[in-house]
Formats: sequence, structure tokens, C-alpha cells
Amino acid sequence: MKSSFAVAAAASLAMLCLAAPAHAGGTVRGAIGTGSFELDETSGFDADADTTVFDFRGAFDVSEHVFLRGEYTSASADELDVEGTDFDIDTDISALRLGAGYGANVGGVRLYGVAEFVQLEIEVEGEGEDGNGYGLTGGIADQGKGKLLWSVELSFLDVEETAGATLDATVGYRFTPSLAGVVGLQSYALEDSDENELSLGALYLGLEARF
Repeated sequence: MKSSFAVAAAASLAMLCLAAPAHAGGTVRGAIGTGSFELDETSGFDADADTTVFDFRGAFDVSEHVFLRGEYTSASADELDVEGTDFDIDTDISALRLGAGYGANVGGVRLYGVAEFVQLEIEVEGEGEDGNGYGLTGGIADQGKGKLLWSVELSFLDVEETAGATLDATVGYRFTPSLAGVVGLQSYALEDSDENELSLGALYLGLEARF
């Protein structure tokens, strides 16, 4: 299921490219990093793992203010710590987010908001489940004119019976107007209707290209 999920993500990002006008600009980012996740159930069951994280994003400017964007994040672990004991268990957590947003330059910064379709998938030893929902995001960023690249955004996600918040922060350096190196921090704090909690965190390095 994970491979088909990744293919769907790539296809969705490609559709965003095709949807944008030919004259519109945008960005594409690829990054790799490390992270962790922790599951805390009300039954007393606890599990956590260190993960390898892949993050792919695309954003496309439809006009001066309106944009489309997509993001696919995958966190994978081959060892799971269950209540203090390590087990060789393959675990994969994936998030696909596709949305449309509106942004404006205000007082030297860029303010924006995004409404998103969100799909989350958790897979353990090849077996898993996924859910669909929505996200609402608010962010602040640089205006894309200087050497320093930065952005901070907060999101609320509601995916079937699971809801919570995410934080995403990025800093980077533009080597040229079309290429930048980035360092990113991302965290998810989710809770389902039974008050079971899932926390995800990642730190990654990558490149961002503007076209």
C-alpha cells in the first residue's frame, strides 16, 4: 500500500503542475532527515521509534495571491520500542496534503492561509489503514527577495476520528534566485476519539528549486 500511496502523491503533484498557468512560477523541494514517533494509548500501551524521513513538496503560483500546493511526507522505522523492549517491526507513517491558498505581502513579510485535503496512513509489517480529512493552515514567510529563506506555519488537521495540530518551520539560504538549501522542522500532535495520542517529529535537510 505504501508504494501506491507514493505513486498517488507523485501523480497529484504532477496534476498541480498541469493545473498552474504556463506563465506561473513555483517551487519544488526534496528533503531527507531523521525523526521519531510515539504512540500513547489510554489502555496503557506505549510504543516509539526513531525514523528516517522523506519530504517532497511543490507550490505553484496561479496569480499574485492565489497558489496551489502539495506535500508528501514519509516516516519509516525498522525497529519499534514497545514499553521498553525493542522489536524488529517495520513501521511506516505517511501524510499526503493537497490544497489551495491565498497569500499577501504585509509589512515586509508574506502572510498566507491554506485549505487542504489530507490523507494519513499508518502501516505496520505491511498491514495498515488510512483516513481522509481536511486541514486548515496559517503561515508567515519571507517575501522571496533576499538570500535568507524562512517560513513558519501552524495547521489544524481533522482526519476521520483523529484531529490535532502540526507545526512546520523552515530556514534556508538562496545560493541563486532559483536554488536554495533548506533546514526544516516538522511536528504532528494528533489524538483520536478514544484519546489515544500519536506524536511525530522530524528534522530534515534538502534543496528547494524555484522556476
